[in-house]
Amino acid sequence: MAELTPDEAQSLSQFLGSITEYSELDSLALITREGLRLAFSAVPGYSVDPDLFASLSAVVMQSGSDAIDSLGFTNMLEVILRGDNGFIILSAAGRFFLMGASRQMPELGKLVKIFRYYSKEIGTRYPIQ
Repeated sequence: MAELTPDEAQSLSQFLGSITEYSELDSLALITREGLRLAFSAVPGYSVDPDLFASLSAVVMQSGSDAIDSLGFTNMLEVILRGDNGFIILSAAGRFFLMGASRQMPELGKLVKIFRYYSKEIGTRYPIQ
């Protein structure tokens, strides 16, 4: 994967800032399809190893993509994992993907809409090469 230019990094940073402005996330990450963490933020007290989480997220995204392909569907867009006390959303964003986690269950529907919008915008600017 090519390195990001300073302008690309600034643009992606603005996208991530907008996502956090409109949602109640416990954590947000921008991850390469290979599982490398490009950006990660978490609220105080949210304890997670960002590199481990990025690599596990990439495995989940690849598994979801494989499942979509084997069913004859195309273009896997997102994976949502829900637990009793929170959820994770992973959303394809061109050559990256977004990961967001929250313990605020009522935020799920709102966050899906936000991620769909910003994933599409990022994917348009940074398509899979």
